[in-house]
Amino acid sequence: MSQENVEIVRRLYDSWAREGFPGALELLDPEIEYVNPPGAIEPGVRRGLQAFATAVESVFEGWADWQMEPEEFRSEGDRVAVVIAYRARARQSGIEMDGRESALLTLRNAKVVRYEWFKEPGDALDAISP
Repeated sequence: MSQENVEIVRRLYDSWAREGFPGALELLDPEIEYVNPPGAIEPGVRRGLQAFATAVESVFEGWADWQMEPEEFRSEGDRVAVVIAYRARARQSGIEMDGRESALLTLRNAKVVRYEWFKEPGDALDAISP
């Protein structure tokens, strides 16, 4: 099941790269939880597809361009950790930046039921390690 989950998460990131957010809705559970880390501008949990889409749109409001490239996938049971490289350009100033972060996705019945992102690339990997 772990490799199947990695493939589902890859498909989701591919859809985000092609279509933007929320992407391939058939891969997202209608009651998905979106989790912003402590220290984020709007920390906490949002529930449902609309809340997920709204939270992601809020994150990208300040950016004219945001591209991300998954670098590593690691799975453990029903969870997949992803290390992501990103490149962004600020909407107002035009300043460009790049960095790395991570996300931890939980799957059930071939759908993502929880998306939690972290500011540091190793945090999701640490969270999934037994």
